[in-house]
Formats: sequence, C-alpha cells, structure tokens
Amino acid sequence: MSDSLKRAVRTAMLRLLAPLAELLLDAGIGVGEFTAMVKLAYVRAAERRVGTGEGGRPNASRIAVLTGLTRVDVAAILKSADGEVPSGDRGRQRAERVLTGWWNDPQFHDELGAPAPLPVRGKRKSFAALCERYSGDPRFAAILDELLRVRAVRRAKDGRVTAVSRTYATVRWDPDGVVRVGEELGDLCASLLYNLRNPIRPLLVRRVTNAQLDPHYAPVLIRHLSDQAAATADSMEETLNDPQYTVTPPGSREAMRLGVGIYLFEGSLDEGTEGDPPPSVPPTKRARSARRRGP
Repeated sequence: MSDSLKRAVRTAMLRLLAPLAELLLDAGIGVGEFTAMVKLAYVRAAERRVGTGEGGRPNASRIAVLTGLTRVDVAAILKSADGEVPSGDRGRQRAERVLTGWWNDPQFHDELGAPAPLPVRGKRKSFAALCERYSGDPRFAAILDELLRVRAVRRAKDGRVTAVSRTYATVRWDPDGVVRVGEELGDLCASLLYNLRNPIRPLLVRRVTNAQLDPHYAPVLIRHLSDQAAATADSMEETLNDPQYTVTPPGSREAMRLGVGIYLFEGSLDEGTEGDPPPSVPPTKRARSARRRGP
C-alpha cells in the first residue's frame, strides 16, 4: 500500500472514530478499554483470514504477524470467552476507576457497607486518598469536578462528598439502542468495504448532500425528506419481508441477511469532508441511502 493510500485510510478512520469517541466518552469508556476492543476486533478479523491451524485451533503465530500484536496477547484474546473484552484498569476512564473503588473497597465504606460520605482532603478515608489509590494520581480536583458535573457525586453542606451513582456514564441509554448503533455502523462499513474490494459489482451506496444549504430552509427540508424516506422505507420493508422471499419456518434451511438503510444527516461546513462538493457545484437534496448485504 502506498504512503498516499495509507494517509487516506488514516484520514477516513479518524473521521469515523470521531463520533465513536463521543459515544465512548459519554459512556465512561476510556482509551484502555477501547484499545482492548480494537485488539479483539483485529484478532477476529485476522482469524477469519488465516483460518485454523493444526487440531482446528486458530494459528496464533500467523495472527500475531498480521496484527502486530505479540503472540502472548493473541493467545490471551483467543482464550477469552466469545465477545468478552479482556479486563484491566490500564487506560480505563479515571473517574470510572475512582467510582468503582468507592463502591467496592471496604476501606471507603460506612458501617453498613455502602460508600461512605468522604471529606475532600485527608490522608486516610478521604476523596483525595480514594483518587490516589484508584486513579494513580494524587491530584483529585479535576476528577471531583467531573463527577459533580455528571451528578455521579453529590456535595453535602458540610463539604463532604457522597457517591450517588455506580458509573461515570453521562447518559442513560437503552442498551438495545446502543447495540443497534453498532449493528447499523457495522453494516454500513461492511457495504463500503465490499465496494472498495469489488468496484466492478458494487452494492448500492448513495450519498447526496447540499453543502451550501441556507439554514432557514433546513427545518422544512428535514420534515419533507423524513416523511419521504419513511414512506419509501415502509414500501421496501413490505417487499423485503414478503413471505414468498422468506425462509419459513425459521431455521428450516440456510438463510441470509439483506437490508436497506436510510438516514438523514446535518452539520456545519467545518464538519465537511475533503470530498464535499465545492461552492460552485449546484446543490442537491440532502439524503442518504445504502443497501447492505448481510454475512
């Protein structure tokens, strides 16, 4: 792969990772946990490529060569349960580590075994001592400010602080909704990657945008495009799930996934990509559709 192509891949990945990093920060997931997930994804992808070695076991040595991981790391990941990300505090979100310690360490509990209200400063059984033990840094002010901001901690009138949440996560999402985010992003990325590999027979992927839209008209267009896309999606769903095309009963014979995804997007000009049309290009409607072929 040429240097210019590698730069293009890095640019594309950075743009993809930016919204994912927002999601992970909101969920209280630090860079260490993300790195562990990346390693797991790399090993799975390499395992599919190299197949199995002697005895039907994955070839850890070849996977290590492909991924850049050590053979020890690969072996540990392969031994972990399916879908399980290896645990560890290294690189974990610091505020999350402090909260976990507060809820699990008896030294910072009250007589009932619950997280004790703590004075902010002090050598023992204080928030400062808690941070030094579980964040690895005696400087606690930034962590306390962040925990107060997300309301995981409450400050009493006497100055002591109390843990009111087990997690730093700044949102209370529906777990099923979060899983759908990963599923839809995975489907879209799979379709785009398929087209890179198969330019002669690509899957349908359309993206149209107006990079010079007057913001005054955005609400009207958003309503119009949303209604239009919803009607189109309803029609396609009826066709796609017609009983004549569906394996029944489920599991009676081999089946596959086939679907269509439609979504609306908006943003400022500063968020545009290098591929956005210049101002001289006539504007088009903003919409997006993609057909995805499942595994």
